[in-house]
Amino acid sequence: MKEQKKIYRSGQSLVRQMDSTAVPEEAIAFWHLGQSGVAVKTGEAVCYFDPYLSDYLNTSGSWPRKFEPPLEPAEAVNAAYVFISHEHPDHLDPVTIKGIDSASPHVRFVCPAPSVPLLSGLGIEESRIIAAKAGELIKEAGMEILPVACKHEEYEIDEHGNHAYLGYVVSANGVTFYHAGDTVLHRELIDTLQPVSIDVAFLPVNGGDFLRREKGIVGNMGFREAADLAHLLEVDLLVPVHYDLFPFNADNPSYFVDYVYRNYPAQCFKLLVPGERMLYLAEKEDE
Repeated sequence: MKEQKKIYRSGQSLVRQMDSTAVPEEAIAFWHLGQSGVAVKTGEAVCYFDPYLSDYLNTSGSWPRKFEPPLEPAEAVNAAYVFISHEHPDHLDPVTIKGIDSASPHVRFVCPAPSVPLLSGLGIEESRIIAAKAGELIKEAGMEILPVACKHEEYEIDEHGNHAYLGYVVSANGVTFYHAGDTVLHRELIDTLQPVSIDVAFLPVNGGDFLRREKGIVGNMGFREAADLAHLLEVDLLVPVHYDLFPFNADNPSYFVDYVYRNYPAQCFKLLVPGERMLYLAEKEDE
């Protein structure tokens, strides 16, 4: 049998593709990195969201990856920003964070305010850590960043009233996209996001259940809720994430496809292979 050819890039080839990809006005390019990891290029800046690029969670053999990371942390020499949604190691991975920091010495890290001490403890200079707080707009390098409080599966708030779980709505280069991090669907989330016109949404679809909670695995919105949320928000493009890396904390993406097809046939979506690129061009209404 002929060996199947890979259709995606990895390693230094992937980084070269990121660097050479020309992003026109009112567009973004993005690459799936596995789990919730996404690299987004907005104009010239490459931003990494929740990158898990190591095998850190598998030190005891209980969290094996289904596939190798498409990129080693030391290869991420093009990182301008790293966005972290919360402290779980598949979102804030010490190996990945330190590796990217070494590879891109001027990179800046956006994280929930309660996570700042953890990043500092990894050797990240405090001048390059941006403490994100729900509802407080951040302006960086042509980006407007709105941190959004998440329930994973409940709100977690520190003694200063700051949320430990955040998603990010980012407006840059004429496109607005939302990386949800980990969250269940709840009314406050809908009310916060509905006034925003979101072009692209990266939403978790792995859900949650009793057996996983018994093992300490906290749940997210499922494929139905992700599709329902995209419909409620009139999102242009829905990209499901957080379903593909760990066999015991996954869901079959065909269920997502079937649900969207049956209930929202006009909803655009994209299932990405790890390392795959997509160029999204916003279609703005004529003035």
